[in-house]
Amino acid sequence: MSQILILTKNCLADIQLQQDLQKLSFEVFNSCSILDLLQADFDVSQLLHFFKIVILSESLSEPDVSLVMPHLKAYDIFIVRRDHEEPDEKQQALWTELGVDAWLVPTDSPTKMREKLLGPLYQRMSESGEVDLRSSGLQNRYLLNSFAKCAPGQGEGTLPGDFLRNLQENFSDQEQKIFYRLMERENNPLTREEICSMLWPEAEVEQKLAQISIIIRNMKAKFLEFGFEGKTLRTRRGVGYVLCQGFYHLLKNAAVEEERQSQANTLALKKQFKK
Repeated sequence: MSQILILTKNCLADIQLQQDLQKLSFEVFNSCSILDLLQADFDVSQLLHFFKIVILSESLSEPDVSLVMPHLKAYDIFIVRRDHEEPDEKQQALWTELGVDAWLVPTDSPTKMREKLLGPLYQRMSESGEVDLRSSGLQNRYLLNSFAKCAPGQGEGTLPGDFLRNLQENFSDQEQKIFYRLMERENNPLTREEICSMLWPEAEVEQKLAQISIIIRNMKAKFLEFGFEGKTLRTRRGVGYVLCQGFYHLLKNAAVEEERQSQANTLALKKQFKK
């Protein structure tokens, strides 16, 4: 269970959010007083130590957020902004610069809310060595720690034939486009310019850098949700993005197995109809 602190100016206004999160098995504490302490520059480290996630309520204005963020960033905590509507790219870039890790809107479904909160959080914890997916039970259906480090061609281990389909069902349209292109490119990096041209043909790449980073971050988080302990998607600074080779070969083998299974099912159906 993950503990969540909601910082708000009106506890009653955020009761529904608190209840929605509790239905998702989060332990939630709704507080105005901790917000006051932060704004007054009090040391609240002993309080924040109990929480993995802090949500900045809709009741906080943008100046309020700017005021408390420097204090929150001093702690190892996952920071989420909740607002009345989905932020535009400019707002996303601003929040990211402030240190906000994710954002929620009232229209988020329970599944979407869980995805936004847990995916990036688990990714951060895994990268810092704070969590071991093999013992944590975090959707570890496919543990790839050893496989992801295989050299090309060694291909030790396989994935279920329906693995790719299950994975892709969790991707947005934009994430799927990038994923397919990364598979096509194999060991050749996919540049930010190519991603921008593919997703937003009329836009300048400089205007979409923040959005591209967010999409890539979300993809990594979704890989992790499926139990990927090893390296999956690498950023080559100044060049672009590429699938790690061991991970790529596992995915390629899974695609071959999925096609083989599909052909076997088709053949079985034909035999059944002949009877």
